Order: sequence, then C-alpha cells, then structure tokens
Amino acid sequence: MGRPPRVRVSGTVRRLRAGGPAGPPMLRAELGGGTDAITVIWLGRNHIAGIEPGRALAVEGTLSQQRGRTIMYNPRYDLAADPRPA
Repeated sequence: MGRPPRVRVSGTVRRLRAGGPAGPPMLRAELGGGTDAITVIWLGRNHIAGIEPGRALAVEGTLSQQRGRTIMYNPRYDLAADPRPA
C-alpha cells in the first residue's frame, strides 16, 4: 500500500491556539470555516511568524480524519501577501 497523497489547501486562518505551558509545544490553526474547515497542527512550535488570525495561508501535506475533523500535521506552508497596511 502506498503513501497517502499530499494535498494543497488554501484559506484564511480563523483561529490560532498555542500549546499551554504544561504541555508540549504545539501551534494549532483553523483554516477556512464551516464544513470545509481543516485543523492544521505544527508540533514542536508555539509560534510561527506571520501566521495569525485573518491571514491567508496555503498548506501542503497529508490529510487525516480524527473525530470527524480534517487535520493536517506539520505541513509546508506559504503566507499570502498581507493585505493590511504596514
């Protein structure tokens, strides 16, 4: 059996949450919304510069399903140009 296919997904970061002080470092972002939302998790990191709520983001990796949620762990990512004025 082969490896699962890698996919590329784009959307807006709706929510962002870092792991707590008692747990391992982990950054969790909800990308998109509604039934099309996916949860993106970077293990070993509590912060990634440029990833914040409202930011357009593209991620690439392998999707999995857990408790009815679509999840992608440690994806490659591309930040879209920030449309907000500097």
